[in-house]
Amino acid sequence: MSTQEIINIGTTPNDGEGDPLRVAFQKVNNNFSNLFSTASFTSNTYSVGNTAGQVIFSTPANTFTTGSFQIRSNDPGTNDSQLVTISAQINSDNTNVKFVAYGTTFFGNAITTYDMSITAGNVLLKVNPLTNNPLYHFLSSQILYMGNSIPGVPIELDGYFPGSIMETENNLDVTTED
Repeated sequence: MSTQEIINIGTTPNDGEGDPLRVAFQKVNNNFSNLFSTASFTSNTYSVGNTAGQVIFSTPANTFTTGSFQIRSNDPGTNDSQLVTISAQINSDNTNVKFVAYGTTFFGNAITTYDMSITAGNVLLKVNPLTNNPLYHFLSSQILYMGNSIPGVPIELDGYFPGSIMETENNLDVTTED
């Protein structure tokens, strides 16, 4: 990723010391051309037992900036389930992630709490089950990454329909832009 280009605006309005319009807008275009790419993921995972800190999602910290997660956790053996939305962001030196969980909806009993951290260079989304029963977690996320997106990557429903690729009605694979 290129470094940010600062536009010289001069000392006072119309002093002639700032960047000409063409140069200023070239800097604007360069600043925005490779800032971020967004990826959406869905996945299924299980947690087993009530050991705290079981990882249900991981992504590299060096490109992660912000993320929005919706998680539906349920106990397949009971009617207990919950839905939570989590918003997270990483600090600029990739050493800490802050998050807020909100909008938790319960059916039956609460079954888990959530936590996030950065470990071994990865942003981790973790569960802390409140029961010994195996829990099922369906996760939908939208992540804002720094850098350029990779063109032509097949869009899959990761874990939801194993190995499935999204296709159009004419059987064309859906991918990111080339």
